[in-house]
Amino acid sequence: MARLSLQTRQTSGLIMTGALQQAIGLLQLSNQELLSELTLIAESNPLLVVSSPEGNTPEYDTTPEDYRSDDLPQDYDPEDPQIAADWDDDPVLRHSGNSAEEGLCQEPHVPSPGRIEVFLTQISRYFNRIEDRFIALALVEALDASGRLETSPCDIAKALDASVEHIEAVRRKMLFFEPVGCFALSLTECLATQFRARNRYDPAVATLLDHLDWLAHGEHDRLRKACGLDARDYADLLQELRGCEPRPGASFAPPDPDPEPDLFIHPGPDGPVISLNQATWPKLTLDEALYRRLLSGQEEAKLYAREKHDEATTLLRAVEQRARSLLLICQAIARYQAEFLEKGITALRPLTLSQIAEKTGLHESTVSRVTTSRIIGTQRGLLPLRRFFSTGLGNGDEQTSADSVKARLKHLITEEKPDGILSDDALTRALQDEGHVIQRRTVAKYREALGIASSAQRRREFRLRAHLANATES
Repeated sequence: MARLSLQTRQTSGLIMTGALQQAIGLLQLSNQELLSELTLIAESNPLLVVSSPEGNTPEYDTTPEDYRSDDLPQDYDPEDPQIAADWDDDPVLRHSGNSAEEGLCQEPHVPSPGRIEVFLTQISRYFNRIEDRFIALALVEALDASGRLETSPCDIAKALDASVEHIEAVRRKMLFFEPVGCFALSLTECLATQFRARNRYDPAVATLLDHLDWLAHGEHDRLRKACGLDARDYADLLQELRGCEPRPGASFAPPDPDPEPDLFIHPGPDGPVISLNQATWPKLTLDEALYRRLLSGQEEAKLYAREKHDEATTLLRAVEQRARSLLLICQAIARYQAEFLEKGITALRPLTLSQIAEKTGLHESTVSRVTTSRIIGTQRGLLPLRRFFSTGLGNGDEQTSADSVKARLKHLITEEKPDGILSDDALTRALQDEGHVIQRRTVAKYREALGIASSAQRRREFRLRAHLANATES
C-alpha cells in the first residue's frame, strides 16, 4: 500500500502579469483598432480621456540603446525560452513574406445600389401577386456571391410550403432581371439566359454551352465541328461568349474600402523617413484635475483614485512602448529595403524576423506581433508590412528574394513570343543565367503559385488567338 507524505519543494517560474498581457495585446493592434480598444478601456476608468485623432502625434525616441530597457514591463525577460515559446508566432512571417502582388491606392468609389435595392424595384414592377413577391424575396435571399442560387428550388418550395412549379415559374422570370443571368442553377443556364436575352440562342449556342469542358481543354476543332460552324462563325460565337458575364451577381459586391495606414514611409535625403499617421493616431491623456479631487475625498475615494491612476499610467506606458516599437521596427525595415521602395519588387531583398530583431535589439516575438497586420503608406501605394519580408534563394551573401524571382519569372513569360514559348527548363536556364540560384521544380512551383499555365497550354492559347485573328480577317 502506498504511503502518503508531505514534502517541501522550491521552484521558480515566470508569470504574465495583467500589464504584460496588455502591452503584448496592444502591439498587434492597428491604429483604428487601438482607438476602439482605448475607448472601451476608458469606459471603466474615469481618469482616462481618449480623443479621436486631431492631427498631432507625440514624438518618440527610437534609438535602440534607450529602447531596449523599455521594450516591455520589467517582469518579462524577452530572452526567457519558456515565455518566448508560449508566443504563437506566425511561421509565414518568421520565414517568408506575403507573396501577393503589391497593393496600390485606389480612387474613392461612389457607393452603388445594393443587391436588395436593385431586385426589390424589379420585383415590384413585374409581380403583382403577394405570393409571387414572397417567393421572389426568398429567391433573392438564396443567391450566392456569384448571383446563382445556392439553395435548390425544391428546398425553397418546402420552406415556403409552395409548389416547385410555382417557384420555377417565378425564377424563370427573374432570370431576365438585371443583371441578366442571376437566379440560374448552373453556369450553363446563366450563359444561356444571357444569349436568350440578346435573341441569340440557337442550336450552335446550345451545343457550345453543353460542352464548355471541351472549350476549357482547348479542343476547338472538335467543338467547332459539333456546333456545325465554319472558322469565322465559330470565332464570332466565341467572341459573343466572351461578352457574357459568368458571375453576374458579383457586381453587387461592394469593393473593400482602402485601409488607413498606420505609418508612412517618405523618401528623404539621408534615407527613408518614418512617421506615424496623424489621421489615425488616438490621443490618450490623464484627467489630473479629477484625480486631485478624488485624492481630497474620503479614504475609499483615495484608494479608488490610486488604483485607476496606476491602471491609466500603465496603459499610457504600454501605448508609448507600442509607438516606439512600431517606429523602430519600420525604420529598420525601410532602411534595409530602401531599394525595394525606390525600384519595386525586383529589388526586394531577402529578410526575416530574426534579422530585424537583431538590428533593433527587440525580441523576435515583438517584431512578429508588430508586423502581423500593419499597413504602411509608401510612394508605391499601401503595402502590408509583411510585404517587406521574403525568403531567400541561394547561399550566403548571394541570396535573392523569392518574390523578386517570381516577378522576374512573370516578366519572362509575359514577354514570350508565339514561336518562342518557354518551358520550365528554359525558364530555369534563363533565371540561372541572370545569377539566380534556382531549380526547375522551384520554377514550376512559382509558376503555379502565380496562376500561370504550363508551356503546352500557353502554346495552345497562342495558336487559338492566331486562328481567331485569321478567321476574322478572312
